[in-house]
Amino acid sequence: MVVLVELVGLGFFVKGFFPYKKSIPGFARPQDQPPDIGRIGTLDEAVPQYDRMVIMLVDALRNDFVFGNNSAMEYTQGLLREGQAVGFTAKALAPTVTMPRIKALMAGTVPNFLDAVLNIAESDTSSSLKYHDNLLWQLKHHRNKTINMFGDDTWLRLFPDIFTKTDGTSSFFVTDTVEVDNNVTRHVRPELERNDWDVTIFHYLGLDHIGHLAGPNSPLMKPKQKEMDDVVRDIYQMISRQDEERMKHSAGAKPTLFVLLGDHAMNEIGNHGGNSKLETSTVFVFMGQGIRGQPFADRGKNALSALLAREVPQINLVPTLALLFGVPVPKNNLGLPLHELLDGYSDIERLRMLQLTAHQIFGVVRANNPLVEDVDVNQAAHMTAPGCIDSDHELRCKYVAALWKHSKCATATTFSTKGLVDDAERAYYDFMEQANEDLSRAFSGYDVPAMAYGILIIGIATLALAALMQNRLRGNTGIINRKTNQLALSLPAAALMVTYILSNLSSSMIEEEHQFWYFWVQTMLVLRIATSASAGGALRTGIQMVLFRIVRAWNQTGQNWPGEIDIRFYLNSSHAAHMWALGIVAVVAFNMYMYWMHHTMRRRFCLPGIDEASKLVYRRLCACQWVFRAAFAYATFGALAYQIERNRGWETLGIPEWAWTHVRALLPTGLARMAHAVYACLLIIAISGTLVARLRSNCKQGIAGADAARQAAALDALFGMVPLLVLLSRPHNITLFVLFATIFVLFFPQLLPGGGCSGPTGNVPVWTDSRDYLHNLRPSKKIVQFCLLYASFFALGNSNSLASLDISNSYAGISRYSEASVGVLMFISNWAGPLWWGTAVLASMTLSNGKTQAEFRRELVDMVTVAHVWQACTLLALSVVVALMRTHLFIWSVFSPRYLYQVAWFVGYHVLFVTAGSLLWL
Repeated sequence: MVVLVELVGLGFFVKGFFPYKKSIPGFARPQDQPPDIGRIGTLDEAVPQYDRMVIMLVDALRNDFVFGNNSAMEYTQGLLREGQAVGFTAKALAPTVTMPRIKALMAGTVPNFLDAVLNIAESDTSSSLKYHDNLLWQLKHHRNKTINMFGDDTWLRLFPDIFTKTDGTSSFFVTDTVEVDNNVTRHVRPELERNDWDVTIFHYLGLDHIGHLAGPNSPLMKPKQKEMDDVVRDIYQMISRQDEERMKHSAGAKPTLFVLLGDHAMNEIGNHGGNSKLETSTVFVFMGQGIRGQPFADRGKNALSALLAREVPQINLVPTLALLFGVPVPKNNLGLPLHELLDGYSDIERLRMLQLTAHQIFGVVRANNPLVEDVDVNQAAHMTAPGCIDSDHELRCKYVAALWKHSKCATATTFSTKGLVDDAERAYYDFMEQANEDLSRAFSGYDVPAMAYGILIIGIATLALAALMQNRLRGNTGIINRKTNQLALSLPAAALMVTYILSNLSSSMIEEEHQFWYFWVQTMLVLRIATSASAGGALRTGIQMVLFRIVRAWNQTGQNWPGEIDIRFYLNSSHAAHMWALGIVAVVAFNMYMYWMHHTMRRRFCLPGIDEASKLVYRRLCACQWVFRAAFAYATFGALAYQIERNRGWETLGIPEWAWTHVRALLPTGLARMAHAVYACLLIIAISGTLVARLRSNCKQGIAGADAARQAAALDALFGMVPLLVLLSRPHNITLFVLFATIFVLFFPQLLPGGGCSGPTGNVPVWTDSRDYLHNLRPSKKIVQFCLLYASFFALGNSNSLASLDISNSYAGISRYSEASVGVLMFISNWAGPLWWGTAVLASMTLSNGKTQAEFRRELVDMVTVAHVWQACTLLALSVVVALMRTHLFIWSVFSPRYLYQVAWFVGYHVLFVTAGSLLWL
């Protein structure tokens, strides 16, 4: 019941903190445009400069992929050097994922942060722009343009009634880097050679997929850049020939505008979603007749380096294209026209375009602040000298000043016009830039009452959980000792909870949370060495520290040092063969240990008796264990073979193709079927493991039988999930699970070869009578494992940024898109470490001998209660923090992603995995 109450509170808070951004309803119309304040005599309205357009969007196209010295896009660079194209670094805003970026590119708005979540839900239509003003709607309805789209089907969800011809491709099958682009390229020549199109959009996904799979330094990256460059060349040459023919035969024909751009970029790992410079720096390249850039005098490799710093907001594309095509600027646009592309117009025409954009942005200002009065254009033109003395309405004053300066250009002499035009342009841009900054900051759209209700409900639920925990955990193990009324938590546990809650107040600590957990793991291990009663125990803990230091060095994460050299870097570059060799060693090690564990446990708990009944139980146990190990072996090697096949690792290992073909003959054909085989083996493992546990309980009666069953089930579950984690993890992380397993086994000498699987554990204190004063300083195994649980999340390369979210393994075995299946696999892939260590905590409980089933159940419920109190306190603290920090500079780049991760931790991990999963053991 308390969990349900907490989920209700979470729902209220999320609704208040992540609402859909309110927008001005309706669509802009030409008749709603203001009179031309600078109109002279019978001057006509500015006419469109283009009548056709090709948009080539390359997903995750980082600026250095086009402008950098190591770029393979030589043809595009040649156009830029010759001055036949104009390039910019387009700055995207977080979240840097496809759906909100397309919204920004077509509507000029600041997208809602929740779009990052909806970006994954392919059936979601609530984020559609069907009823929101956008550039494509304006082109279709006010210029009667025929618009076609080929590529990422996100466009089809955003613009359901816009396109005449389409061929959509799912953007989430990231293992495909070839066909996903071939399906787009096959439409380029046939469609552009036809005469029945006006706007054609090609959205390429392959480069983004390569980034997700292997990062920006992958050997596949430059060939993909060359492939995209060839498409640019083909499109540019085709439209150039067509424009010559069209304008030769029709005096009214206009040239075709060709725009190469990216929706977002990628970081050094190949992911995106956050707001780092690498993730937000994508490109605009404008090509076509009428586009004249400044030729670069330096034709060397560094010629285009200046474009890496020539930054413009990504949303500036919308008003620029709207003005170039002579359609109204979409109502909710916050972008500014790119003045470099308006040079083909006269001064008066250009000022009129700036007036139209400023008028539209002023409409957004008024919609978000009803106290701002409207502006009469004619009245503004006849003012004497407007001044901005009203600080509350500074934007209105700046808008009026720009209109007034614009009006002066109409009556000025030719000699003085140029200076006045420059003045008016600066005034317009000054107003629009300030409005953009203020509105972007104001577009949070918080529902503060809903957030307050959510915090209140979560707070009540947290207090109820704390009271429940106090009632359940009696004596020295509770929060407060009822006999002494003193805090009964161990000092490490109390310090951990307090420091963790305090760390969430700092944006830097949220970005670098891995450092917090790495510190506490090593600190806990040092305390265990200092309070150890035996040299053997201290030695084992010292080995754990060394192993964890290796784990820590495996993947650099966070915001400050994600690109630093780590073990992952070597395993994915110069030592790729070692990565696969380590994977093979890891799989062999798991299988050997599984055999040893089954054999030793069987000897300990179930020796064959002299009667036929016990012999029958023993034979059945041996058979079930054999089935378990066979399925485990096939699943682990099958999962590794899946990874090798998907990443062509057999080439890196130097295995001849004919030899690998023989290995592949042992597995089903196709990646999807290989994954299906692993899933089938996991089902067999679950069934046979259940039978093994029941048969072990039959070998001995009473507490010994219950102990045997619990240990068998928990250890089989712990190691039986390894094939799934190998299948869904990145190849370089497979070895980490061997390190995790070794660290875990070192907690329990009876699990070590030679340990004999005997001897008391868990319930016997390891400190002597002479060291009782250290009782409160010695962290328990469960606390250390709890810290390892959280540390493992970051050790696998994750962070509190959406950029670290790995979707490359979310489609293992899926041939058709299913949100539920993809969501589950993506969660397992990213939370693989915590899932393993959460099961390890359960296994550690079973390794304490001498418990009745009732005692074990009570301890399990107590553990879940403590974990729930931890999660509830964290959720409450974060809810309060993000509510207080909602106007903070880093609210969308740091605190909002952190809250989304906390929602995943609470709902996905704690409620569904820990709480619901624990019901299976009661």
